[in-house]
Amino acid sequence: MAASDHDLVVRIGGDSAAGGIVTTGEVFARIASFVGLEIYTTRTIPAEIKGGHVMFQVRVADQPVHSQGDELDLLVAYDQESFDRYYKLLKPDGIFVYNSDDLAPPQSSDVKVYGLPLNDLARKIDFTRGRNIILIGALVKLFDLPYDRAVEVVRKQLGRKKEMLDQNLTALQTGYRWVEENVARESPFHLRGSLTDAVQDERLVISGNQALSIGAIAAGCRFYAGYPITPASDIMEFLAVEFPKIGGTMIQAEDEIAAIGMAVGAAYTGLRAMTATSGPGLALMIEMLGHASMTETPVVIVDVQRAGPSTGMPTKVSQGDLRLAVFGGTTTRRALSSRR
Repeated sequence: MAASDHDLVVRIGGDSAAGGIVTTGEVFARIASFVGLEIYTTRTIPAEIKGGHVMFQVRVADQPVHSQGDELDLLVAYDQESFDRYYKLLKPDGIFVYNSDDLAPPQSSDVKVYGLPLNDLARKIDFTRGRNIILIGALVKLFDLPYDRAVEVVRKQLGRKKEMLDQNLTALQTGYRWVEENVARESPFHLRGSLTDAVQDERLVISGNQALSIGAIAAGCRFYAGYPITPASDIMEFLAVEFPKIGGTMIQAEDEIAAIGMAVGAAYTGLRAMTATSGPGLALMIEMLGHASMTETPVVIVDVQRAGPSTGMPTKVSQGDLRLAVFGGTTTRRALSSRR
C-alpha cells in the first residue's frame, strides 16, 4: 500500500465471548476521527448471552465517505473463524494482522502479514483482558497515528473505571512498542489526516440512530412516545436525555399501539411528534397508521428494520419491512373504509 492511499477499509473479527472486538473498532475509529479523518462504521451486534462471532468494520479516509466500502485493505483476525470468513475479501496488496498465539499465518500470499502474540503480551503485563487495547496500540503505530491522541481517546473512552485506566494505557503502549521493535521503527503506513500542530477539538462520532434523533430535534420535534425494541431503542434513550433540555416530552408507553396513539394525539394538537420501532412493533402500529392517514394527521414513524418477522434476529439489520412500511397504512385505510 502506497503512503498516498488515504481511503482504507479495516475489518476486525473475533468471538464476542472473548470480549473487546467492538471496543477495538470503536476506539480505533475514534482515534482516526480525532486526528481529522472521516470514518464510516458498520458492525454485527454480539449476542450477549450466547456469544459467537462478531465483526466491526471501519472505513477511514481523508475525505468524506458515504458507504462502508467493499474489499478490505486491512483484516484483523483474533481467531480462525475470522480468517475463514474474511480473508478472501482482502485486496491482493492488503494487510493481514492476526493473533499469532491462536492462529497460524496464511501460506503463500501477496498479502502483507503481521502476527502479534496478543496472549503472551497480555500475560506479560498481567492484564489478560487487555488484548484488544494492545492491538489498538499496534494499529496506531502501523498507521502512524499520533500516539498522544490515542492516549487521550483511551482516557476518555475507557477511563470510567479508574482502577483499570493505568492497565489500559500500559496495554496501549505495549502494542505500540511491539510494532516499533519487531516490525519497523518507521511506520510502514501513514494515515495522519489533517491534524496540525494547533490544538484540535475531538470531532463528533455518532450512530445513525443518534443522527436521526438530532435531525428530529433540529426539525422541531418536541414529542416522542415509544416502546423499547432492538434496534430502535437508542432513539428513545437519546431523546430521553436531550428532550428535557429543550422543553420536549419523551414517554415510554406500555406497548407500541399506545406509543403511536400518543404520537398521533400529540400531532393532532399541533406538536411535531414521532415514534420509533422495528418490524414487530410496526405490525402492531398499522391500524393507527391507517387512522392517521384517514384523518390527515402528520406523524413520523421510524422503522429501524431487523431481519425476520416477529422476534426474528434482533441483532441483525435488514430491509424486510419495506413493503409494509410503504403500503401498510394504505391497505388499512381501505379496510377501515370498507367497514363503514
